[in-house]
Amino acid sequence: MAESSVAYKLLLKVAQRMRLAAVGRSFYWAFIVLCGVFAAALLTARLTGLAPGLFDVSNTTWLALAAVPVLAGLMALLVHRRPTLPDAARLVDRSTGAKDLYLTLSLIDSSAGEYQPLVVKSAEARATHVSPERVLPFAWQRRFWHAVWVPALVAVGVFVVPQLDPFGKVAKANLVEKRHERLAESKKATELRLEEVRKKIEDHEEHNASDDAIEELKLAFNKMQPTQKMDNLKALQIEQKDIGKLWRQISAERLKDMMKSSPSGDQQFGANENEKLEKWMQELQQGNAGGVQKEMADIKQALQKLAQTKDPIERSELMQQLKEKLAALEKLAEDKLGNKELASALERAMQQLELSEQSDLSKEALESAMQSLELSQAELQELEQAMKDLKELEQALKTIQQAKKLNDGEKLDGAKAGECKTLADYEALYAQLLAEGGAEEVEEKEGNGMGQRGFGKGGEAPEDDSVETGFKSEQSKSAVVAVKMLMSMQQKGEAEKGEVVRDYKALLTTVKQGAMEALNTEQIPPGYHEGIKSYFDALEKAKEKNKPK
Repeated sequence: MAESSVAYKLLLKVAQRMRLAAVGRSFYWAFIVLCGVFAAALLTARLTGLAPGLFDVSNTTWLALAAVPVLAGLMALLVHRRPTLPDAARLVDRSTGAKDLYLTLSLIDSSAGEYQPLVVKSAEARATHVSPERVLPFAWQRRFWHAVWVPALVAVGVFVVPQLDPFGKVAKANLVEKRHERLAESKKATELRLEEVRKKIEDHEEHNASDDAIEELKLAFNKMQPTQKMDNLKALQIEQKDIGKLWRQISAERLKDMMKSSPSGDQQFGANENEKLEKWMQELQQGNAGGVQKEMADIKQALQKLAQTKDPIERSELMQQLKEKLAALEKLAEDKLGNKELASALERAMQQLELSEQSDLSKEALESAMQSLELSQAELQELEQAMKDLKELEQALKTIQQAKKLNDGEKLDGAKAGECKTLADYEALYAQLLAEGGAEEVEEKEGNGMGQRGFGKGGEAPEDDSVETGFKSEQSKSAVVAVKMLMSMQQKGEAEKGEVVRDYKALLTTVKQGAMEALNTEQIPPGYHEGIKSYFDALEKAKEKNKPK
C-alpha cells in the first residue's frame, strides 16, 4: 500500500486519534485513582493522627495536590495502549460498514493474490468520503466534569476534615515544631545582636570620645597660667561640663545600677559562689572583666566536651554543671550589673542548652548555645570598655577638682606639667603641689562669703551662669521648705540653746539625707560627691565649734 494513497492517510489519521483517545482515557483513570489515593491518605492522616503535619493546610499539601494531574499525565504517556494500523482499519470498517475492506488493505503488503489491485481501488474510492472525526469522535464532556468535581471535593476536604489525635502523635509533633521554631528565632536574634555589638566595639576602637575629651583636658592643663585665675577657672569649668556630660552619657542605666551595687548575700548560691560573684563585681567596677571572661571561656570548652560526650551519665553531670555556671552568670548580669543585654544573652544560652537535651535538637542547640556565649563575651567586652571609660572620666573630674584648688591659690601653672604624659601624671603632680602648699586643708569655720552685706568691695563670685548642667526642676516642696528653714536659722552669733538647737539639727539631718539620696539616685559625676559631703560635714563641725562652753 502506497503511503501517498488517500486510504493510507485515512488510516494514519484514525490511528492518531485512537492514540490521543487512549492517552486521554489513561490520564482520566489515573487522575481519578490518584485523587482517590490522596483523599484516602488525607482521611487517614487527619482521623488517626499517625502522620502529623503531612496533610496540614499548607503550601506543601497544595503542591502535593497540584502534582496529582502531573503524575497522572506522566503515567498516561507511559502506560497507554498504542494502536496499530490494523486497529485503525477495523475501526474504519466498523464505522463505514466496509466488511473488512480496510483491514485487508492494511494487511495487503503481507498477503498474495491477484485481488490486491481491486482492494486498493475499492478502498481508495471509499476513503474520499470517510472523515476521521466521524470514525472516532472525542466524547470528553462527561469525563471532563468528573475530572473537575473529584479534585474539588478533595480540596474541600483539606479544609473541612478535622485533625484528630487519638494516639497523641500530633501533640508531640507540635511540641517538637515549636522547639525548632523557638531555637531558630533565638539563633536569629543572637546573630543580629552579635553583629550589632561587634560593630560597636570596632567603632569604639576606631574612635573613643573619652580619649578625645581627656586629650583636650590635658591640653587645657598645659595652657594654665598662675596669673590668669579667672581664665583658668572658666576653662576648667568648660572641661568639667564636657566631661561630666560624657560621664552621664556613658553612665547609662545598667552602669548606674552597677556602680550602686553593694555586696550582699544571696541564699540561692553557696558562700563560695557568692564570694566569686562579689569578686567579679569588684573587678568589673574597676573596668576588669578578666574573671568573668575566663568563666565564659571555660563554659565554651565544657560545651564542646558535651557535644563529644556519648556517655549519658557524664552528659548529665556536664549539663548540670553548665546550668549552674550559666545561672550564676545570669544572676550577676541581671541583679548586680543591671545589664539587660548581657542577661538576655546568657538566658538565651541557658534555653538553648536545655533544648540540646532533645535528641532531634542536640547538635543544632549546642551550636546555638556556643553562639550565644560568643554574644555574652562581646556584651561583656562592651561593658568592660564602658567601665574603663567611666573610670578614666572620673579620674579626669577628680583631677579637675585638684586643678581648681591649685587655681584658688594661684599655683596652677601649665609650665610645670611639661613632663606629664598621662592623666595619672597630672593627678600626681597636682597632689604634690597641693601637699606642698597645704591647699588640701579645709578651714572648718564659718566664713563671710564674698564680703559683708550691703555695698562694698566684696567682689563678684567666680560663677559662670552660661554653663549648662543636668539640673531638673523636680524639687520636693518639703525638701525646699527644709532648706529655707535651715538657711533662716544660720544667723551669726546666735546661741544654740534648747528647742532651736534641736530644730536646727533635725533640719540639717533632713537636708543631708536628701542630698545623699540624690547622690545615689541621680547621675551626678563623682567629682562633685566629695564637695557635697564635705559641705554638710563643715556645717555640723562649725556648729559644734560655736557652742558656748
